[in-house]
Amino acid sequence: MKIQIARPCALHEIGKRTNNEDNLFPAKGMATSDDRLFLVCDGVGGAEKGEIASDIACQAIPDYFRRNSIFKSEAQTVYDAIAFAKTEIEKFLRDNPGSEGMATTLTLLHLHEDGATIAHIGDSRVYHIRNGKILWKTRDHSYVNDLVNAGLITEAEALSHPRRNVIMRALQGNDPNVTADVHTIPKINKGDYFFLCSDGILESVDDTTLTEILSTQDADTVKMERIAGLCRENSRDNFSAYLVRITQVENLTVELLQPVEFNKKVPVRESKGAANGRILRESLGWVLALAAFSAVWYLFHQPAKVTKTRKQQTTYKHVSKDSSASNSPSGQPFKIKVKNKLNNNPR
Repeated sequence: MKIQIARPCALHEIGKRTNNEDNLFPAKGMATSDDRLFLVCDGVGGAEKGEIASDIACQAIPDYFRRNSIFKSEAQTVYDAIAFAKTEIEKFLRDNPGSEGMATTLTLLHLHEDGATIAHIGDSRVYHIRNGKILWKTRDHSYVNDLVNAGLITEAEALSHPRRNVIMRALQGNDPNVTADVHTIPKINKGDYFFLCSDGILESVDDTTLTEILSTQDADTVKMERIAGLCRENSRDNFSAYLVRITQVENLTVELLQPVEFNKKVPVRESKGAANGRILRESLGWVLALAAFSAVWYLFHQPAKVTKTRKQQTTYKHVSKDSSASNSPSGQPFKIKVKNKLNNNPR
């Protein structure tokens, strides 16, 4: 399928912190409707340079996609790109002792011909929203989400839990077991939204508020400004996000034409030279037949008394036949016609 998007909208603000450890790709203000890869990363580590870890991820992963994505499957490219980012963080740690605690969360969205691939590590989140409803969202790798999944606390209680900022998984150089959850969404419609955000957004915007804002008829920039206003008022952390709206989806279909009947006799047009040779051979045949008939007639109608016989010497002239070339019908290849069908699902 061919996916088209509106110009993405981004948030990237420091909030009430003194240092912004969040990073985006593309950088805020740089995204266009031609972009297909988006990242939101939230650095972990504070004094241990979490902002550097998130920045490395936002540089290494796009770099890997540019150099390798055409040679591998979509999921494998995502896994390998994240592994490459981990390697780059490890290089920084070797060159900068004292930075061992730095790490980052990760959210990734990649739009491609088979749909949308999403990857995440940590408590930054990705939503897929259609017509004001959340069709799918990532599950946080966090302490409180594990408690929610175990039925020990509710989602509302998780928002104010004293350990709500503890994550169980992060992208860091010294962890050999870093694993991203990767999910592909094959069905995408015109009007769908993808929303990537750090946990600073989630401090102020719950699922209900998010869907209400995205359901309005306001421009995407206005919707993002409403989200930013809530975060400026209520969030204590940095807050960053990307809002990507699908404007058109073209599904490519393949139509096969009727196959050619190879065993059907096809008339062959005779060349001029072959036709002349055939006429000559036919004429010569008639001449020889007439001569033979004349000889037989003479033998049966000559006088009964023969006083002298002459031994007739018959000379046989060898006539070589020219074999005329014949053209055989050649096979014709299947033809494939590609049609574009516009997905007309309403926004």
